[in-house]
Amino acid sequence: MTSWGDLRRQAEAFAAALASLGYGPGDCLGVQLPNWPEFCPVVLGAARLGVRPTLIHPPYRAYELEYILGLTEARGLVVPGRYRETDYVELASRVRARLPHLRDVIAARPTGGESLSLPDLLARHAGEPVRVPEPVPTDVFVLMFTSGTTSRPKGVIHLHANLLTACRAYVEAFRLGPADRWLIVTPFTHLTAFGIPFLTGALAAGGSVALLEAWDPESALDRIERHGITHLVGAPPMLIDLARRPDLSTRRLTSLRFLMYAGAPCPVDFLRRLQAQLGCGLAVFYGWTEGLAHTFTTPEDPLEVTSLTVGRVGAGWEWRVVDDAGGDVAPGGAGEFWGRGPNLSPGYYRQPEFLRERFRPDGWFMSGDIVTRNPDGTFTYVARKDDVINRGGQKIDPREVEELLYQHPRVAHVAVVAMPDDRLGQRSCAFVVPTPGAPLTLEDLRLFLAEKGLAQYKWPERLELVDSLPMTPTGKIMRYELRARASRLPAAEGPGR
Repeated sequence: MTSWGDLRRQAEAFAAALASLGYGPGDCLGVQLPNWPEFCPVVLGAARLGVRPTLIHPPYRAYELEYILGLTEARGLVVPGRYRETDYVELASRVRARLPHLRDVIAARPTGGESLSLPDLLARHAGEPVRVPEPVPTDVFVLMFTSGTTSRPKGVIHLHANLLTACRAYVEAFRLGPADRWLIVTPFTHLTAFGIPFLTGALAAGGSVALLEAWDPESALDRIERHGITHLVGAPPMLIDLARRPDLSTRRLTSLRFLMYAGAPCPVDFLRRLQAQLGCGLAVFYGWTEGLAHTFTTPEDPLEVTSLTVGRVGAGWEWRVVDDAGGDVAPGGAGEFWGRGPNLSPGYYRQPEFLRERFRPDGWFMSGDIVTRNPDGTFTYVARKDDVINRGGQKIDPREVEELLYQHPRVAHVAVVAMPDDRLGQRSCAFVVPTPGAPLTLEDLRLFLAEKGLAQYKWPERLELVDSLPMTPTGKIMRYELRARASRLPAAEGPGR
């Protein structure tokens, strides 16, 4: 167990260690860690020095790493060591050989290889003063990457000010305080876990957190019982897993005040089951990596509101529902959700094309999500404006996958679309026009994408071989027709983690 005092001392030691290695304000440091305690002093220590923690999802491999670390010109990368059968030091070393500016690989739990040891750095610099000014609100706090609707990950800039504004709003809305105990079950490198339990529940409200390294419903229930957990934030598949537990009503879970979920809609039947068996409140968040949760419900809202809407806009923040021409849609009509407020990111890191695509000059963020506004001031999520696949809250851009699959010698044409899934919401289905020759299999595509270093959750989970892809007269693929075909196919089998 780590106290607040321990965390501060560790963060200061890591800041001093980075300073001794030549890091200073404005430098970027990649952080690719799972839900381990080491994540906290690394991120807070880097930020204390003015170094920008650049959060990288643990499933990312060479393809994504090289792009993110190259874009940010990161001087170092903090990795687990060895985690879930992957040697992250070896992976980082391969990427470092192609990026001259990437100098340091720091292993949180060293197991060999060419890396610095995080425990050694913390021990060597314990108690050493950090001789830089305290950060100011408009300093960059953290960079977070999300694929969104583009073929490359977007580097979202978060300042101390905009994240603190959002966190304070949630503390007030949910009446959070030091007595709260949070269980972090989603990845730390996603804004759901980083922004709500860690920044809001722990740092802003003074509560405590327990960590779950990888999602497992049995382990989650054990930790709730053992630590008297009061709050849990998860993706809908996690809530579904809990709701399906036959022993849910017999476990000692009375400490739970409420469950929160975000990332995708959750079937109302599972929410009813959770509420009936746990007797706790439920809340839903809706937002983006660019602005954390812009709308939310509270535990006082009836289940009909929490299950059918994404709640109301936070106090003091702005919203619009607009049509394709940028005009406001009448109440009850469907349109794209726009948000504006001090909770929003100022933009993207060294990616002006994404800034022009998503942010208007007057500060409005164009989400790409279609919603309707209800008479009670809540909003109902309808669909994505684009073709992003939402696999249990993890967003997959089909164009990124297609770009790689087009490099396969047996792929003539390809389109990756969503197919429905009872648990995850959506999975990926690849429609492929093969070149003449030996039969092409789904396993062939997966092995190829593994060699390219693409994260495993992005791999197609069903392959349909076709003679041609449906096209418009102008040569564009008719993706809506392929999605309709995919919806009639048998369920897919996922590639695992």
